[in-house]
Amino acid sequence: MDHQCWADHSCGFAARLVVLLLVLLISTFCQAQPLIHLSSSMADVSTGMSVRYLEDADHAYTLEQVRREPQASRFAPLPDGKSNFGVSGSGFWLRIDLKNSGDEPLVSLLEVVHPHWDHVTFYTDGGAVQSGGDHLPIANRAVAAESNLYPVTTPSGGVQRVWVHLSYNQPGLAETKLSLWTPDEFAQHYAKRYFLIGSFIGMGVLVVFYNLLIGYSTRMPEYIWYTLYIMAAMMALLANTGLGYRYLWQGSTEFVDLAPILFSLLTLVLATQFTRSFLNTRGSQNIDRLLQSLFVFAALAMLCYLFGERGYALKLTLLYALATVLFPLIGIWRYKKGRSDARFYVLGWSVWSLAMLIAVTRNVGLIPADFVTNFSPPLGFCIEGVLLSLALADRINYLKQQKEAAELLHITHLQQEQEELERLVSERTAALEQAMKQAELLAQTDSLTGVLNRRAFYELGEKELERARRYQTPLAVVMIDLDMFKQINDNHGHATGDRVLIAAINLLQTLTRSADLFGRIGGEEFALLMPQTHLHEAAELAERLRAALEGLEVCVAALTVRVTASFGVAAIDVSNESLAEAMGRSDEALYRAKAHGRNCVELASAATIKNAALSQTRT
Repeated sequence: MDHQCWADHSCGFAARLVVLLLVLLISTFCQAQPLIHLSSSMADVSTGMSVRYLEDADHAYTLEQVRREPQASRFAPLPDGKSNFGVSGSGFWLRIDLKNSGDEPLVSLLEVVHPHWDHVTFYTDGGAVQSGGDHLPIANRAVAAESNLYPVTTPSGGVQRVWVHLSYNQPGLAETKLSLWTPDEFAQHYAKRYFLIGSFIGMGVLVVFYNLLIGYSTRMPEYIWYTLYIMAAMMALLANTGLGYRYLWQGSTEFVDLAPILFSLLTLVLATQFTRSFLNTRGSQNIDRLLQSLFVFAALAMLCYLFGERGYALKLTLLYALATVLFPLIGIWRYKKGRSDARFYVLGWSVWSLAMLIAVTRNVGLIPADFVTNFSPPLGFCIEGVLLSLALADRINYLKQQKEAAELLHITHLQQEQEELERLVSERTAALEQAMKQAELLAQTDSLTGVLNRRAFYELGEKELERARRYQTPLAVVMIDLDMFKQINDNHGHATGDRVLIAAINLLQTLTRSADLFGRIGGEEFALLMPQTHLHEAAELAERLRAALEGLEVCVAALTVRVTASFGVAAIDVSNESLAEAMGRSDEALYRAKAHGRNCVELASAATIKNAALSQTRT
């Protein structure tokens, strides 16, 4: 018995030992991370796929804690390699391993690219702790630069582990991108970066002086707003690149946090005010009130910041910037209203819209932060500045042409005799009549599909019914409803639904006669009124329409959408029946077609007019 107990005890101990070894093996495997192989020439080498991160939501971890279990095994790869976590108030620990396979020690610079972290701390095994962040003067950093840099010396044949801790006092943009440089490569990059930003600022200064001179000579308020907007945009560029902190407000911790939001909002507000002034949006109260409502966004963002909610302030600022992407639509609207000088505004602000879209999507983490996405906004700003300067110059030409045209017209009117005046009045009257006809045509047409709208269909349909009643000629009506159209809108969006709707109606119109009336009665419901047509002829046409629509394929980008329709056909009793009653019977037949499985044609029953009217009431 003793021997048996000893054997059982030994087996149990061996099993526990094996389990312990497996746990240790798995733990070691989980902590393993890719090595970053250093070289003697590194320029903006991204560490994204080799970084392991740990989010510290409560700012509670110390270096000793993250080096040991259980936190050490909680370090994970960046999600899909993306380093941007949007607006966040968490702290972030980053961990990388550097491998020097060379024969000599290598000195590399590890850069935290985003310059607005409040606190940045670098740790290495056995190395001195280095601090950074925009709450620390640049002179006190390991490397005096706008971004946070840490020199790392890796011995030959050795592996150097580096931890980086990033945090905000209040929520901010959590961009955790790290890059590796050799000192010489970084020095060259730094010089190029200064040259590029200096070029942007120089162009902005030239645009400011140019527009100040023209604004002073013309006294046009548009130039004042535009000059202020350019100045605010330059300050926003300085704030967002860290140059403002280095050269203008270094040492002011409160202002270094406020500056990116303050100057970004000021740029957006002045851009909105310039748009209102240049395009004279006061002519449309709805659009002008919509633009004024954006000022509320700016006020709310500043209030959120002042009350300690920087995260909400950033989100409101990003929403405001996203709204300005739609400004070119206002320019197009004004251009179509006869403002020919709006064309340069549309072109310039389209460039701005693209730049803002890149900036917003970069800041929320949808696209990576790299050289292109970082410098696209200031480049777009410079291009837009030149184009808007052309727009302002074109505005002067436009006003000059208007003045000259008015003077010429006035002289011409004074010199004209009564006969010429009467001729002009006659021409104006004819033009007015033509415009009224055009306006009447537009009032009768559905804006999306181009067919008759509901009101026009009923008005013209009643006239056609009176003609058929007078001459006792046959008249038929077909109700058409696209099947399951709501699913297309729900699954693929209303833009795709509109494309499908237009394609379907264009196809149906090609199969109808010019004498037929085709109108949109509801969302996806249409009516076809066919003079000189008996019931069987209308049914045959409806079947051809159904078959043609069944074979239609609408391609929207990479998506192919098919659609079918149900048809209800009725012959109108022109002697005793109204158009509404006949359409009610046709609609009832349409419902039967849908009840029978859709994609089919049903004929209206020969019901009494009273029943037809009741059917119309139910509809």
